Amino acid sequence: MPDFRAELRVHLRAGVLDPAGEAVEASLRHLGFEVERVEVGKLLSVELSAASQEAAEEAVRRMARELLVNPVLEDYDLEVHVR
Repeated sequence: MPDFRAELRVHLRAGVLDPAGEAVEASLRHLGFEVERVEVGKLLSVELSAASQEAAEEAVRRMARELLVNPVLEDYDLEVHVR
């Protein structure tokens, strides 16, 4: 089976407060940087074996649904590549 690397970028849904992003934004402004908005999210990298790229993508989507992403607060983007 081919090996795959998936990158799951998790970010807060529109309208959800981001206190960590606001804190970073305020600190950057305090340091003199002119920023309009900062959002804090997370990047998860998953290496896995699967029969195909489609199977790898479905496996990681299942991981996201069952553990990695809070569907009430977060959305995600997924990229899967052959390693």
